[in-house]
This record gives sequence, C-alpha cells and structure tokens, in this order.
Amino acid sequence: MSTSNPTLPRRERILSFTAAFSILWAIATAAAPAVSLGAATTPGGSNGPGSGAGGKLLATIPILPTVLTIEVPSGSVIGSDVAVGVLLRTKSGVALSEHVSLSLDGAQIRSDKTDTTGKVSLVIPAKDLIEARAYAIQVVFAGARGLAPATANGTLTVLSAAIQFDTVPALANIRFSLGTESAVTGPDGVAALPVPKAGAYQLTVDLNPDTSATATVKASFVRWLDNVYTANRTINVTGPATFTMGLRVAYRASIRYVDLQNKPVDPALVDQAQFSTGTGADNIVLNSQVGADQVWWEAASAVRYSTQLQSSPVTYRALSVKIHGADVVNRGQQAWTPTENGVWTIQLLLYSLTVQTRDALFGTSVGGTLSLTYPDGLTIQQAVGGDGRVSFVNLPRGQYKLSLQPVAISAPTPVALSKAQESTLRVVTYQDVGVVIGGLLIFGAIMVGRWVILSRRLKRRARRPVGVTTA
Repeated sequence: MSTSNPTLPRRERILSFTAAFSILWAIATAAAPAVSLGAATTPGGSNGPGSGAGGKLLATIPILPTVLTIEVPSGSVIGSDVAVGVLLRTKSGVALSEHVSLSLDGAQIRSDKTDTTGKVSLVIPAKDLIEARAYAIQVVFAGARGLAPATANGTLTVLSAAIQFDTVPALANIRFSLGTESAVTGPDGVAALPVPKAGAYQLTVDLNPDTSATATVKASFVRWLDNVYTANRTINVTGPATFTMGLRVAYRASIRYVDLQNKPVDPALVDQAQFSTGTGADNIVLNSQVGADQVWWEAASAVRYSTQLQSSPVTYRALSVKIHGADVVNRGQQAWTPTENGVWTIQLLLYSLTVQTRDALFGTSVGGTLSLTYPDGLTIQQAVGGDGRVSFVNLPRGQYKLSLQPVAISAPTPVALSKAQESTLRVVTYQDVGVVIGGLLIFGAIMVGRWVILSRRLKRRARRPVGVTTA
C-alpha cells in the first residue's frame, strides 16, 4: 500500500498516510490496546479512506503497560524515618520519570517524581510510625499519556524501640521498670526494655533488690547523665534511646592481718583499726564491737567528665592499727580499693623477742616464769625453758619490761623493741645471795679473827714494863 500518491488530492493523501502509519504501528506493537485520538472529516462531509461511521476518522496509538516496584526496608523501629524505594518502568524495562504517590494504611502521605532512572525514595516520617505493628504500604502510578497506571502493595513492619539503661559503675541486678515491663542489669551493668509505642512512661528503679543481712552489695543513686537528680522519673519515648544512671556502690569485705613473714595474725589481738579515703567523711573505725564484715566499704562513685559519666574508684588507706596500745602500721602506707567479698591483707609491724635468762653471778641459765609487760601495762607470763630461753611473738614495737620469778632479786628490766631481737636478762638468784652472804660471813670471820689477834698483841705490849727488855 502506497502512502504517497501525487494524483490524489492533498487532503486525501494526508488521510491515507495517517491510516497507513496507524496500521504499521499496530503490527509493530503486536496488538497493543488502542485509544481513540480524535476524528476528522473529509471535504464535503464525505468519509475519506480510513474513516469510520458518520465520516469520522479513528486514529489510534498504543498504551504501554507499566511496572511499579517498591522496596520496603526491614528492621524499622518506632521513632525512625523509613524510606521506601520506588522503581517505575515500562514492561520492556524502559525507565519512566513520572509522578507516584505513597499511601500508609490507606491515607496518602507522600508523592514525588521518579528520576531519569525511574527511581525515587519516598520517606515516611517518624511521626507517622509511633506504634510497633504492621503498616499497609501502597504506591500508585496514576498513568500518563500513552502509559498505563500501576500499583504496588507492601507491608512495613515496625519494631518496638529498645530503651537501654546503663549503670555507672557497672552493677548487676539493678531492676528498671517501665509500666508493666521490667528488666534487670547483667554483669555489664546494662538492661534493655522494648517499648511498643511512643509516648511518656514512668520509670522506676530498684537499686537494692537484696536487703537481707547477707547482702554483699549496696547501691545508692547519684544522678542521671541528662541532669535528672531523682532515681524514679518520667521518660519520653520517641524512639531508641539510652539512659545512663550514676551510682555510688559499696561492698561487704573483710580484713586479714599478717605479720612481716606473712603469717596470719589473730584479729582478736587488734584493739582498734582506723581507715580513711582521705575525705574524712568515709572513715571506718573497727574495734572489738565492730568487725570489718559489718561495715559497708564504698568502692566507687559516678562522676561527670564532659558529656559522660565515669566510675571513680574509692581508695582506703590504713591510718592506724593498734595492739596493746602500740601502732603496728605506718600511717597511710597501705592502700586498697574494696571489691565484693574482697579481702584486704594488711601487714603489721609485729616482731619476736627471745629472752635468755642468766645467773648474774655464775652466768648459768635460770628457770622460772618470765613476765612481759606491754606498753599499755598489760602483763603476760611464760615459763622459761630448761635452756633458760623463752620467746614471745607478735609483739608491737614499743617499750617493754621483763622480770623473772621466783628469784631473789629481779627488778623490771626495760627493753625497747623495734625489730626482731634477742635480749639477755641477768638476775640474782637465792644461790647468789647465799654465796654472797657466805662469803661475807667468811670475810667477816677472818676480819674478826685478825682483829682479835691484833688486839691481844696490843694488850701484851701495853703490860710490858718500861726499860725491860727480853732476851
């Protein structure tokens, strides 16, 4: 069929060309749907070639089918914007730049035009996603000249917002409650609660679930990082969030005393012990009525540095430990940071004293009972061995007095103890007294005898006549 015949009138040639083009396009698109484009009439009102009934020319072009694809992200949570990816193209894959609209649960909320690649991202604002549930998503392309409309449906699943609670210092077994839901911190001091709907919630905190006499941990509230100074508070949930609580933590602990050889020392020997953190407010004094396991040792406290809360450990120092009135530690030299059920080993300046008894006259060992008087006036006694030796252990440094009984003469002998040492105690025994008295008697007898002899000689000389000589 010819589309250009010069013998036909001009108008008829144009109509013939249009009809031929329509037939060729229909063949090329393989029976695509058709749409009426308009009507035309031939001159004089007659129907020309390709005209329809009533003299109208029907010219048609195909309507191309379109494909709309959407990508709905997973893992979305309340309080967060969600971007839905849209791709619009023809069935043959040609990208289309046209307007599309997005509806959420049947209500249109966004519309935009795809770019030259057929893509656009339609953002659902967080304010429309305040509840954890499934939302119906529909994206619609209403169609355009020569393009068929298209619709894509999907489901957006929004998850609960995770509200995390951190404790500083990290402490386990702290219970946080939001409404009817609660969670307990683990060893890392972290707890988390899922919140299914945005809004205001009352938060309550149980700092000390165990209040029994056997409890080993005690916590007290300091502050929240966001400048709230009450433990229980109202929080506004708009999405995932972390709340950090500062605490002051104390533990039960015990003290172990050892000597300079690291051998255990009976704590009953200690009259009083004093420990301090250096602030003066946290001093701990132990005595016969208060034991180390009966007090709470503060271990750490939260302090704010810049935009964070950090744990500041508490260090105790031994100020004094007294045994029998004498101090057996150097002030402030031994330090310790408490731990739960921890043991502080404190080394005491305790020494041994070995006493060798000697006879003052003969130098032999002397038996009996040796008395040792402490710096505070307490006196203890210990039997002297057969070798004349006796040993005392765990003695604090200081001034002591020694005396031995029973002996004739044993005045208290002072001993200054500042290290492990040996001392010789010389005493006068009854034997020594007997020997001395016997010697004195013998000496006296000799002196009396000599005096008697001398006296007799002097008397004889006095009786002799003057001028008489003896042959």
